[in-house]
Amino acid sequence: MSDSSFATAYTIQDVQQALASLNGKALVFVDVDDTLITPASHLFRHSSPYRSLIDDLKASIATTANFETILSQWRLNRKSILVNDAWPSLINTLKKSYATYALTKMETGSLGDIPSMEQWRYGELMEKGISFTPTFLGEEDIVFMTDDAQPFPPTFYKGIFMTGSYHKGDVFRLLSGATDAPPAVALIDDRPAYLEDMRDACRHTATPFLGILFKGVELIPGAPDPKTAAFQKQQLLENGRWFEDDEVNLA
Repeated sequence: MSDSSFATAYTIQDVQQALASLNGKALVFVDVDDTLITPASHLFRHSSPYRSLIDDLKASIATTANFETILSQWRLNRKSILVNDAWPSLINTLKKSYATYALTKMETGSLGDIPSMEQWRYGELMEKGISFTPTFLGEEDIVFMTDDAQPFPPTFYKGIFMTGSYHKGDVFRLLSGATDAPPAVALIDDRPAYLEDMRDACRHTATPFLGILFKGVELIPGAPDPKTAAFQKQQLLENGRWFEDDEVNLA
C-alpha cells in the first residue's frame, strides 16, 4: 500500500480481509458515525443532498443561537441503525486478538441537554450490542490534559476515545506519550481526511499504519422526500426539535 492510499471496504468481509495483514499486538481503532452506526432518517442517506446538515450546523457554531441545545436535542432524539448488522460480532472477535477501541470525533463533557457525552455515546453503542476493550492503562475513565485552552479536551470512557476539540491524530499522539508505541495501528473510518491525519501521526513514531476506508453507508438503500427533509431541517434549526421520517405528517 502506498502512503497516499488506504484499503477500501464496503462489507464486514472486506474489513476482515484488510485486517488479516495485521501482526502482533496491534492497536485497532474504529470510527463510530457512518462507520458503525448512522441516523435512521433517509435525510442522512449517502446520496442525500441534505446529509451534511449536522456538519453544516457545527461549522456555523459562532453564528447559530442555542447551538449546543440544538445539537444535543438532535443527538438525544434521532434514531440510529447499524451500518452493517455484523459489526457487533466483528468487534467481539477483534477484542480477542487486539486492544480494540472506538475513536469518535465529537464534543466531550456536557453539551446542551446532555450532561455527559461520554456516557451518552457509550449507552448508544451498548444498545446496538457494541462494546470495546473497556480500559486503557488500567483506567475506564480518563480526561487527557493538554497544553492549550481548547473547550473540549480528549477523553476516554469504557473503550471509547473521544477527540473533543482535537483531531484523531492528536489523540494518538497523547496515547504515544502515555505508553509505549504499539507495533502497529489500524483505523477503520468513513472519512479519508481522518485516515490521513492518523497516518501522519503514526509517522512521527515510525508506527506502521493500516487505514481502512469503510464505505458501508453507500450500500444502505433509501432516499429522502424533499418536503419531509425540508420540514425536518426547519424544525431542528428554528425550534430545536427533531422529527423522524415517520413522525412527519405534511398532509
